[in-house]
Formats: sequence, C-alpha cells, structure tokens
Amino acid sequence: MLSVRIMLLFCLALLGVSRAAPEDVYIKVVRLLSPGEEDLSETALHSFFNLLEKRVQCAGVSCEKCLSEESVGQLVSNYSSSSGLQVEGFFRLAAGCSLLLSSPSNTCTAITEGRWEQETRRFIHMLLDHSEHSLEELLHDIEEHYIPEHHNEHCLTLTDILKESEVTLPDGDHLHADPHADLHTVFGVLLYHVLLGDCITSHSLPAEDFFLDYIFHHFGPDHITVQDLDRLMGSLNLGQNKANDHEHDHSHEVHNEDMRLVQHDEEGLRQSRDEPRASNNSWDMFCFRAEELLKIYQMNSSGLDRDQFTRLSPALTQQLLSKACTETKPPTVVSDSLSTTERYVYATLANVVISLTAMFGIVVLLCTSCSSLFQLCIQFCISLAVGSLTGDALLHLLPMFLGIHVHSDGASEHAHDTTYIFKLLVLLGGIYFFYLMETIFSIITHKDKHAHHHEDDNEPHHCDHDKVLQMYQREKKSKLSTSQADLVDGEKKSFPDSEAAPRTREQRLLPYMITIGDGIHNFADGLAIGAAFSLSWRSGLATSLAVLCHELPHELGDFAVLLHCGMSVKKALLLNVGSALTSFIGLYIALSVSTGSGAKEWIAAVTAGLFLYVGLADMLPTMIHVDSKRPWVTFLLQNLGLLCGWAILLLLSLYEDKIGI
Repeated sequence: MLSVRIMLLFCLALLGVSRAAPEDVYIKVVRLLSPGEEDLSETALHSFFNLLEKRVQCAGVSCEKCLSEESVGQLVSNYSSSSGLQVEGFFRLAAGCSLLLSSPSNTCTAITEGRWEQETRRFIHMLLDHSEHSLEELLHDIEEHYIPEHHNEHCLTLTDILKESEVTLPDGDHLHADPHADLHTVFGVLLYHVLLGDCITSHSLPAEDFFLDYIFHHFGPDHITVQDLDRLMGSLNLGQNKANDHEHDHSHEVHNEDMRLVQHDEEGLRQSRDEPRASNNSWDMFCFRAEELLKIYQMNSSGLDRDQFTRLSPALTQQLLSKACTETKPPTVVSDSLSTTERYVYATLANVVISLTAMFGIVVLLCTSCSSLFQLCIQFCISLAVGSLTGDALLHLLPMFLGIHVHSDGASEHAHDTTYIFKLLVLLGGIYFFYLMETIFSIITHKDKHAHHHEDDNEPHHCDHDKVLQMYQREKKSKLSTSQADLVDGEKKSFPDSEAAPRTREQRLLPYMITIGDGIHNFADGLAIGAAFSLSWRSGLATSLAVLCHELPHELGDFAVLLHCGMSVKKALLLNVGSALTSFIGLYIALSVSTGSGAKEWIAAVTAGLFLYVGLADMLPTMIHVDSKRPWVTFLLQNLGLLCGWAILLLLSLYEDKIGI
C-alpha cells in the first residue's frame, strides 16, 4: 500500500513538472504579502493594492485609487473574503493588474464602470496575436507609468521575465501549447517584480555574437576576403591616407616592408609602456593598409574567419583612436592678415581719423561755453584712454610679443587657451583696486586741502591735462573783453596776463619744447599703429582705439598750454598740426620695417611700454587728483571710462579670432 502511494506521488510530480512555474510565482507573492500563510487573505490583498498603487503614476501624479476588494469580483467570479484568493484567481488578477500598469487611467475608468473583465480579455487576445512584439510594447507602456523602488540594480528585460516564467518562443512569434497559461505566468512574474519594486526596461541588449553576426552577414557568411576588409576599412576611413608618410616613403619601404615590420615588433617589445615615445620613431600615427595588417598578424590573404577577424579588431580600434588615417585639413579660419596695400590704406585712414578727432576736440574747446560739461567729457576721455592703453598693452600686446598668443594667417597656436587672459585680468583688477582706494581717499580729504591746492593751480605742469584745461576755461571766462572771434582770428592773445607782463625765457622756450615732445609722442603712436596693422587688422583696431582715446585729452592739454604761454590760436594750431604729422613718419617706418615676426614683436614690446607709461604715469594721476565741483559724478564717469576701455579690449582679446571682415 505504501509503495502504491509513493508511485502515485511520483507520477503526479512528473505530470506537474511543466506547470511548476505558476505555483512557484504564487508562493513568492504570498510570502511577500502575508508571510506564514498559504493563500492571499483579505489583509494580504489590501497590502497588494497599496503596493501596486504606489508603483503606478499617471502623467506625473498618482492615479486615483480604483482598486478595492469589491473590484476583484469582476475578474474572479467565485472570490470571497473568507476563502481568500487562490492560485487561479491570482493569475486572473495579475492579467488585470498588468493592464492597469500599462494604462492606468483607462483601466481605472473601466473598473469604475464594471468593464474590467471585458477590457482584460481584449488585452489578452491582443497579446496572443503577436506575442513577442506585443510583450515588448507592454513593457514599454509599463515603463512609462511604473515607479520602481530600486533604480541602481540590473533592470529586468523581456528575456529575463520569459526565462523566469519558463516560457519560450520557439518560432519567435507564438507561445507554446497553452498560450493562455503561459501568458498568465508572465503576468504573475511581472506583477511579482513590480511588487518588489524592481527596475523594468523594454530595451533589451543583444547577445554577444550580434556584432560579429552583423559584420559577417554584411560581407560574407563564413569568411571575409581581403577586398571585403578593404571595403570595411574604407567605410571606417582607414587605410586610405595617401597624403602622409605612407606614400612619401613608399618607394623606400616597398622592398623593406617585411624587415621594418619585424623591427617594429622587436622595438615594441623593448619599449616600456611608461616611457614616452617619440612620434617619429613609433607606429602610433602610421596608417596601415589591409595587406599590411594581415602580414602583421601573419594571416592568409585569402580571407578571414571569425576568430581571425576578432584578432584583427584591436588593430582597427588603434587606427581609429590614433586617427592616423584621417587626413588633417587646415582649419578653415578666416585670415585676418592684410596685404601690403591694405596695411598702408587702413593704417593711414586710422591715423587721419585720430588726428582729425584731436583737431575737432580743439575746435570744441575754443567754441564751448559750458565748461563743467566739457570737463566731465574730458574726464571720461582720460579714463577711457587709461583703460584702452593698459588693456591693449596687457591683454593684447604683452601676450603677442611673449609668444603666448601668436597671429599666423588667422590661426592661433593657443586659440582655445584663454587662461592667460584671466590672469592678466587679475593684474588689471589690482590696478583698479588701488585706484579706487586712492581716489576715494582723495575725494574724502579734498575739502581739507582745497585751499592749499588752489594756490598751486596757477602754474600747473603741462602734462596735467585736466588742470591745464580748467585754468584755460577760467581765464577764458574772466576775460570778458575778448570775443570768440578774436580767438579764432588770432588777433589778440587769449591770456591778457601774458601781454601785461614780459615773458620769461622759460615761457618763450616752453611752446617749442611741448611741440617737440608732442612730436616724439605722436611718432611713437605712429610706430604703434603701423606695427599693429602689420600684425592684423584686429590688432590695428585695438591699438588705434587706444591711441585715439589718449590722444584727444593729450592734444587738448598741449593746446591749452600753448595758449597760456602767449601764443596765438593760429600759431598753436599750426604747431599741433606739425606735431601730428610726425605720427605719419612713424607709421610708414613701422609699416616698412615690420615685415618679419621678429621686428613686429620688438616694436610691439616698445609700444606696450609706451602705453603703460602714458596710461599709468601720465594720465592715471590726472584722474586721481582732479579738481571738480562734482567729485562723485566725475568719479562715476572715470569708472565708466576705465571699465569700458578694459571691456572693449577684453572682448577683442577673447573673440578676435572669431571676428571676420
């Protein structure tokens, strides 16, 4: 009797082998929701619904709670809370919950209207028609509405779910003998992992052999010929760089090809990976042909099988990484260098504009009646000159003659490395910080020292442009008997004091000393402009801007000193024009000499020194010690001019290679 019972249990076990998976899934769910019990009780169902609702989202928000114990009866007709949910009822519920996961809003509407069973049957029939493709779409829909709890773990794919369900797709299109049972098992496994919060994805990865299968299917089923390998390397842009050393030394390498390959192998064994290798003594940048790769790997030229092609893959990868077979084309950068004619034309035009602007400022000085507004404009010009002079010297000329930023047919060796510009900006920031401190202290203590400074204003130094112009405006106002027409015609002197008292020897020589100094200064400016336009039109633009900004207040100050020394307006204008003509001499000397990069760099170094001296030693003290009735307005305009000058030169330094004409 005992033996018969054992045989019966053995037969039942054999019959249940193929259907063991559904029960295993059900047991896992029961252990997860209600440990220690055999069925899904009413309490377990509540936990089931709560977990499921946490895993579903609708358009970024939680879906309405539509699952309840009463809704289970739509799928499981014989369900009762006393008996719990059995195996068969669980898998029916799993199908409906899979529909809920794929389309929460529509399914909740169907549950509310009592159509859950009808929609679930339609859902199952749709999956049975195109099983594999439909299951992939199901996972895709679930992925859109599913909120996993574990994000960093391996995401389950359709392959993983089918494997765990012990379901196979032998012909790739249909489930096996009992499709409904298999599909319900898939639903159960899917629902179990959803309750666990596992990551699920519809993007499955191909098998390891996919890549080789694709390549051999494209070229040949069994082997790849040398011609096929040539085609493959051609599609990868390999083995076709005829412009480099390969063809250059081809005539010398044809007879020694085997020998050099052997020597390369020996050298490669001797070389350490940690030692730097000279590019001209290694094969790093050599472009190999298909025949050469076959010789290196000692393969038959008749064709490659899968194993041989796998051995050859590192060589193809190395060729791609080194870009040895990529033809290096010169960058299509717009050249900013000028022809000889363009240099002379543009430089002459810039110098003429600068000279005419200075003369126009003198005319405005003679005709203006609003002295306070004129002084504010002069302060802005002086500060703009300081910013442009120091900015051009430090941000543009200094990197150029030190070789940090080299112009070469529109390209730059360090076009993408702008670290030096920001370091030089810190240098300018230091100058600006101490200027702010000294100017603010000067404004605060100005009232205490006003009387003392007022006594010294009668004979200011001719380099102090602002005080010279202030003195000229005061004396012009105090001389009520002299009209503006008298000044233009030069019939009378602008300063009556010079007529009353005899002029000293110093006063007689001072106008000529000023004119000579101004001529030397303009000569240096011409050298700077000529050297800048010899480099590029961008350099010429930056230098011309710096010269223009400091030339206007400089010429106005010199003109005012000449008038103060007793010269007529006409003679003072002639001396200013004569000194301005020296800039053209320096301009054409620089244009004729600056043919080589060495001469350009030396002239740029001298120009940078000139700009720094004029900006910091000549014009910056004028800004700091200005005597103004509205010091804070003047201070604001000075800061505006400084920052504008630096900003313009900074933009030219950063984007000069991107500006084209």
